[in-house]
Amino acid sequence: METIQLVKQDGVATITLNRPEVHNAISMELVDELTAVMQDCQADEEVKVLIVTGTGKSFVSGGDLNQFIAARGHEQAYPLLSKVAGLLSAINRFPKPVIAMINGAAMGGGCEFAGACHFRFASDRAVLGFVQIGMHITTGWGGGSRLLDKLPESKALALLLTGEKLTAEEAKRYGFVDEVYPAEELQGEVMRFARKIAAQPLVGIERYMRMLQWKRDGISQEERVRMEVDQCAKIWGSDEHVAVVEKFLGKN
Repeated sequence: METIQLVKQDGVATITLNRPEVHNAISMELVDELTAVMQDCQADEEVKVLIVTGTGKSFVSGGDLNQFIAARGHEQAYPLLSKVAGLLSAINRFPKPVIAMINGAAMGGGCEFAGACHFRFASDRAVLGFVQIGMHITTGWGGGSRLLDKLPESKALALLLTGEKLTAEEAKRYGFVDEVYPAEELQGEVMRFARKIAAQPLVGIERYMRMLQWKRDGISQEERVRMEVDQCAKIWGSDEHVAVVEKFLGKN
């Protein structure tokens, strides 16, 4: 792969966007490669959690301007925007948890990318901003809609309408970033968290991710409870489940 590096270890797949010369801007080629990598990670039962990060000083700088600026008007822009939006929707709906390890700048589309992940951990050197409004556009990959769902409306609107650039700590206070770590500790802390997840059975991980999607799909809580009970019943009494219970009861 030309735009991505992939390392699998201890149940964790680390995906590094590798276009430092353009601050890891999202190109159509990167979308294709990342889509293929995610399909591979979904099928790989050894992989239980994904980490996405960037090389150099940036996480993601947004869309590759060399490709996107060539588009003029809806007819040309819509296919480009839709392709990236489809990738971010796939990340958002991925059946295994995806962690954004924000190592550096996440501007415009970079914030949209981070917002599509299930967790966001940032370096104390990271700078974030939904800066699209200052470019006479809006978010165009689904990031604005996700932000309005993720944060209180007034906080989301403040970020979208002002285009303000935030430090990682400021982004955490808004509720967009989960945790901030010193740059030299970021990778270790994120990996520590990822390995806690990877230490758990895949059957539970995937089903909790399914519960999240039920909520996002607008299914009522009453119906989700019914589905949760049904889901648990279907995996109850497996050899693995019984073995753990018998060990707890001292029968092994």
